[in-house]
Amino acid sequence: MGMTNAQLYLAIGLPVLAVITSLVVSLVQISAIREDSRSNISSIREDNRSNMAEIRTDIRGIRDDIKLLTGKVYELMAQQK
Repeated sequence: MGMTNAQLYLAIGLPVLAVITSLVVSLVQISAIREDSRSNISSIREDNRSNMAEIRTDIRGIRDDIKLLTGKVYELMAQQK
């Protein structure tokens, strides 16, 4: 009741083929996940850049308003003297 060469090749080859196939599929999935992560990160960075530009514009406006108010206060103080 010995094993033939074909049976031995199948007994060893099929599990090895299954493991290799599983590894390849996992690598493809990991690659896809990485690509999705990269695109998400780059879109988040782009959103942050545009938000920072808006914030800087708002800060400039606030600074201008503060300068205007400070000037008005100086004018009022000068009028009271």
